[in-house]
Amino acid sequence: MKARLHRICITNFKAFREFSLNLQGRHLLLYGANGAGKSSLYWALYTFLQSARKPQGGVAKYFDPAKPEHLLNLHEQKEASPRPGEIAVTLRDAATRTDTTYRISQTVHGTFNQPAILKGDLASDFITYRFFFGFSDFRNSERFNLWSLFEKEILPFCVTIGGQSPYDMWQKIRAGTPNPSG
Repeated sequence: MKARLHRICITNFKAFREFSLNLQGRHLLLYGANGAGKSSLYWALYTFLQSARKPQGGVAKYFDPAKPEHLLNLHEQKEASPRPGEIAVTLRDAATRTDTTYRISQTVHGTFNQPAILKGDLASDFITYRFFFGFSDFRNSERFNLWSLFEKEILPFCVTIGGQSPYDMWQKIRAGTPNPSG
């Protein structure tokens, strides 16, 4: 299935109380003033695509106001009855023009192991200025060591066709497991 991004709907997430963007398969250049919500859209897409590989609890925490990791809109949380947070992405099949909407929220994990979302995650690179800053965040008097950057920002996102991921193998090596590949 060849699909195009048709619509993004975000409720109670980061800067957005309610946000809808109808792309209809077109490309998008996003720009705006500081505080306009560019980073919030970035984090919504990042969270959405990464959710396909995470268990329910790894996604629900971003929408649970009781969890410190929540990414809910702070102003919406002050309401007497805040709306539940949700990210919904609609993909349109290029051949049949059929729309399929995938959702994530505190109680819904509609992206888990979904081939279209997994493929989208593999085809996407979410790199921030913080990532690039890690390559130059040292002093001449310090030992230059990029391993922690690779361990946190690259290995967890390496995917293999079969077998263990490089990150899983590294975790076993760190734990002292002999011959982690066997």
